[in-house]
Amino acid sequence: MVKRALTILTTTLLMAVAESGATEVKVDIPNIKLSGGISATGFNESKANADGSSTNDIKLTDAVIELSGGDDFGGFDIAVGSLVTPTVIGSVDAENQGNFGLNRNNDKFGILWSYVSVTPIKGLQIDAGVLPTNVGYELAATYLNPNTTFGLVWNSQPFIYKGVRATYTVTDDVQVYAEYDRGSELNGYSKDHAFAVGSIGSIKDINYTFTYFDYGNYKNLVDFTLGYKYGNVQFGVNGDYQWLDSDSSKKGYGIALYVIPEFDKVSLPVRVEYVKNKNGSRIYGFKDKGTYSFTVTPTYKFSDHTFVRAEYSYVKSNDKTAFNGSSHKGVASLQFAFTF
Repeated sequence: MVKRALTILTTTLLMAVAESGATEVKVDIPNIKLSGGISATGFNESKANADGSSTNDIKLTDAVIELSGGDDFGGFDIAVGSLVTPTVIGSVDAENQGNFGLNRNNDKFGILWSYVSVTPIKGLQIDAGVLPTNVGYELAATYLNPNTTFGLVWNSQPFIYKGVRATYTVTDDVQVYAEYDRGSELNGYSKDHAFAVGSIGSIKDINYTFTYFDYGNYKNLVDFTLGYKYGNVQFGVNGDYQWLDSDSSKKGYGIALYVIPEFDKVSLPVRVEYVKNKNGSRIYGFKDKGTYSFTVTPTYKFSDHTFVRAEYSYVKSNDKTAFNGSSHKGVASLQFAFTF
């Protein structure tokens, strides 16, 4: 009986298609973009062990495949893979943090970020899912940054989280946004929720971002970035000011300066940073005496999609016991990367 009914239904549909003169079914698929990259890095880190000795390792620092697409009414973006987050204060033991807020074990492949977008009215875009942050100068994958290691300022900022973001285009050069984060974890501190408001855009030849980010029951952050290119040299600044909810006198601030001269296939990115905690906040992971970092990363591009770069970063704290009984440490690295 069921088989007979299916036969009748199929015959009816075929007859309807034939009578309409249709020869094909057209489906509109949004423009699809495939991108990503892979990198491997060897690290040598001084003062890495409790006895003050150095150590080294080789890591698959990035393995990312990103698929995105959209049309006039919305779109999507999904990235899968693994991200290791080496910093100037810890590279050899750096773990996968692409699972920030996703409760996935370290060093495992999986979804890094994924969200859908809708544009209910002209100029307004709403993204919902697992979102990369708008905060800061440095991006989630090492191969997207001028330096291999992440800096002191980056280490205290949000990264990837579950939430929803609404962005409104005010003019061709200015956007404003607001977002809500349903709750996750940063550097071992949990938060029930978080929200942010900010603006992204450009004023003449200067690109900027400005954000206020509230980490729920943990801390507050005001962050800005500036970017400018003069001739063959790029300049960048990332500054933030933070204070704890438990005691507003416990605060800290940080500033990172980027200078990136480029000469055909060779570039020489330099990053200089200073961070300081006040009244025992430990927002940047140190005592209240201030910490500096200097990073230089000579880079050679074999092509638009392949490069090799060496790097040396040096960190010095006024806390004389900050790094296993020492006031300073260094990280040397060599990275090979392919992007597409």
